[in-house]
Amino acid sequence: MKRFFNWLIKLFTNRRNWVRQITVAAIASAAAWVIGDALVYEGGVVAAIMCALSIRISLYKSIREGLGLIVGTSIGAGVALLTVYYFGFGVIAIGMTVLLCLVAVRGLRLGEVAAVNVPVTALIVIGPGISGSTAEHRVASTLIGAAVGIIFSYFSHPNTPAGRTVNQISRLGTRGAELISEMAEGVAAGLTQKQSGAWLAKARLLVEEIPTLRSQAIEAKRYARWSPLAEVDEAESLYIQGVAIEHMVVQIRSMARTLFDST
Repeated sequence: MKRFFNWLIKLFTNRRNWVRQITVAAIASAAAWVIGDALVYEGGVVAAIMCALSIRISLYKSIREGLGLIVGTSIGAGVALLTVYYFGFGVIAIGMTVLLCLVAVRGLRLGEVAAVNVPVTALIVIGPGISGSTAEHRVASTLIGAAVGIIFSYFSHPNTPAGRTVNQISRLGTRGAELISEMAEGVAAGLTQKQSGAWLAKARLLVEEIPTLRSQAIEAKRYARWSPLAEVDEAESLYIQGVAIEHMVVQIRSMARTLFDST
């Protein structure tokens, strides 16, 4: 039982960033419910849903998702309301809503996440019991939820995209160097299959972090293109460093695999 509790505690203590993100998301959704319910008639639930959909691990991503959610939803829901007005709430309204939302997502290049969020949001707006005033309330709640999500995203990870990229490069590079050192010492002392298997497992874990690093480096580049607070040259340099770290990690995995196969 004690081992189980220790494992449960480490599950959270070893993932501090994740714990902070889910805590901020929960607080943000609760705050959106309070604000939405206070400002809009029965708008708390919709505002909380929109906040949960728009909040991201960074301010940049949240602004992009939030604005995309608002624009895409406005387009889809606006046309859907016209469809409901002329054809009534039914198959045609639902189909047209989803279709137009997906077209808007594609046209605005909002990404795969928005391809789910925008139609869901529009369907919430035109849901059962829709009327002119109800639609206005739900749209207003959508704006409130997205705004709260954008604000709280800063606290989810209070750093710039470039800063997060530097942190990930440093962390991945340090872990890779430590693994290489451990492998060198192990080979010098006498290699065993158990050791080589552990090294291969660690190397694979490093490789699994490559997509996260690449995504963060790309985010830093995109952020630098429109933000006057970021330098494009720095973002490009960090992207190149990230690519170098990727190659290093892949080589470490190849070395670990070779050592494992030789035992």
